[in-house]
Amino acid sequence: YRTARQARYPDRVTLRIDALEDSVTIVRDERGVPHIFAENDLDAVAALGYMAARDRLFQLDFVTRVAAGRLSAALGPSMLDTDRYLLRTGMEMGARRTWQRIRENDGIEKRIVEAYVAGVNARLEGLAPQELPLEFRLLGYAPDPYTPMDVMRLLQYMTFNLTYDTDSPAYAALRQAMTGRAFRRLYPRDQDLYVPIVPPSGDDSVGENAATSPSKTVETFRGTGETFRRNVSTAFSGDTFIQQHPYAIRNTQYAKGSNNWAVGPRRSATGAPILAGDMHLDLTLPSIWYEAHLATPSMNTYGVTTPGAPLPIAAFNNYVGWMLTNVSADQIDHYALELDSSGTRYRYEGAWRPIRTVVDTIPVAGAAPVLDTLRYAHWGPVIQNDAPRTGAPVAVQWVGHEASTSLRALWGMNHARSEAEMQEAMRSWDTPSQNILVADRKGAISIRSTGLLPVRRGGHGAGLLDGSTDRFAWTGRIPFGELPHARNPKRGYLMSANQQPTDSSYRYYLDHDWRNGFRSLRIDSLLNRKPRHAVSDLARYQSDVRVVQRDLFAPLLDTLGGPLPLRADSLRRMLTRWNGEATLDRPEPLAMWVFMSELRSLAWDEPVFAGRIEPKTWRLRELLVERPASRWLDVQATPRGREDAAGLLRRALVVAADTLAARYGWNPTGWRWGDHQRVVFEHLTGSEALRALWRGPEPWPGFRSTLSPSQPLRTTH
Repeated sequence: YRTARQARYPDRVTLRIDALEDSVTIVRDERGVPHIFAENDLDAVAALGYMAARDRLFQLDFVTRVAAGRLSAALGPSMLDTDRYLLRTGMEMGARRTWQRIRENDGIEKRIVEAYVAGVNARLEGLAPQELPLEFRLLGYAPDPYTPMDVMRLLQYMTFNLTYDTDSPAYAALRQAMTGRAFRRLYPRDQDLYVPIVPPSGDDSVGENAATSPSKTVETFRGTGETFRRNVSTAFSGDTFIQQHPYAIRNTQYAKGSNNWAVGPRRSATGAPILAGDMHLDLTLPSIWYEAHLATPSMNTYGVTTPGAPLPIAAFNNYVGWMLTNVSADQIDHYALELDSSGTRYRYEGAWRPIRTVVDTIPVAGAAPVLDTLRYAHWGPVIQNDAPRTGAPVAVQWVGHEASTSLRALWGMNHARSEAEMQEAMRSWDTPSQNILVADRKGAISIRSTGLLPVRRGGHGAGLLDGSTDRFAWTGRIPFGELPHARNPKRGYLMSANQQPTDSSYRYYLDHDWRNGFRSLRIDSLLNRKPRHAVSDLARYQSDVRVVQRDLFAPLLDTLGGPLPLRADSLRRMLTRWNGEATLDRPEPLAMWVFMSELRSLAWDEPVFAGRIEPKTWRLRELLVERPASRWLDVQATPRGREDAAGLLRRALVVAADTLAARYGWNPTGWRWGDHQRVVFEHLTGSEALRALWRGPEPWPGFRSTLSPSQPLRTTH
């Protein structure tokens, strides 16, 4: 589109461009979704590229610039630091490796990419400057011709968005500040209070192929040698790594959480499987997703893709449907390097290896190009200060650095005629790792945590690892047949919500920092409580806003005993009587949010947590219920006496009541959730310069970790 007034498009057109072997018919439905009818698959792909360029040209251009580290070329010197960071992620390196593999194979993947690129450029070639989308004219630049590398960059960006976030370096700093026993208690490797994706071994609900394996002992956060310990101390002195490299250790966005679930024929009101899913990524304008239908004599697939991806990513065809959630496994490792006095070599296995340097040129709009020196160890890109001899350098190894075959997998998935054919296609899926849930017309349902999940020689990838030894090297990937999976469970349903895929008996290390499993508890309760589910039931579950934290914490408030101040007791009664629904008209969600915030603040008030990652909410509940006399429950600000679980909860009620009164007034009619909980749809650039294109804030239901997620008190994901 150019402007909103020019966004209209004919309901039906016949597309004739050089990129096509034959003409293609495109029909827009009442929602503007393009239905592409072509005589062959590659023409459909080319037409999809043409339509993506017509509807989302700025998005196509901008996202690939992010992945390539080339924002300065369009937006000027202010983006140089961002480009330097993006180049050091290795996204561009991984994109080049993938395209090199595709070119060398010279197979269907190459033809798919070339068809899509030809379709995009067919749209670009006919555009006059005044016909470019509004953003180009506001920002003062024009798009470059689209290339196969741009498709690779888009796929890399999706992998970056879903797998590059990590808190491992921050955990290493925390581990240095705590005793080993305390750290293991507060930050255990396995989740609690969750329902795993794969039913546990021995559960009578397990059907075919439920993947569990013998337990394997995993070492925890331990380096080797005095030199390594000194390097960790240097790297994390005052948490300097976190300050210098904030992008490398960003916390996962709480409202960024996808769900999928399926019921088999026995649990379906229709007698056939029903599959549903909701992939919750950034809420941007335009949307990250692009809905489309591709119909040819050999493929009839309808679903969502993202501009730049040449095929539907989550979709259904005549035979099978599939939905994705992020595995959220540990797919990136950080290695502390020991440099020699010159700063040009690092120690590895008792010898000095040279740091490879690559001088890159960053083009800058309105200014001279800037030379940028990238450094690489055999592990991957090296992150360090501009002055190479200061600070402790850290090398990064990430699954996105490897050549990917996920495009080959997508081709097979869109052509699959059964759940078995889907599994065969999924063998090629590399990155980003996804929980792929499948249902077919024959009645099969299955799920597999699919993708490149590294096997580490040291048994884990947690913390800052010793880069001077091969002890923490990646030795391969988890074999496809041993990835967490389940098929046709006896309980009749499968689901995932970014939770830990297995129980603690699973053989391989997957992660040490799983998110709260509250959504998995809620989905499981919804699917388990009814003998059969209709399509309308599954649709309703997607917008469910039941707050599981209320169910876990509010009952504890009924056991406190003794009098409370009037306002604190009123708050206690409000929370215990609440049904847990975070709807717009209720005051309880705000009260619950303030109470939980104060409870966490009081529980984790020890100096060791200052500015660092707090233990998960489920761990706090475990202490309150199972270890009520734990020293961690003591409130540091009350030196007389020592709080136990009841004392901490009482104190949290008092402080929360005071906070509510001070911020919102002691009148629950002023606590209406919709007046405080808002959603903002930012422009995909996030730029304040384009704020006129944002929408919101608007009232938004939900709570942290509800099935319809939100991030109190402002949601952007």
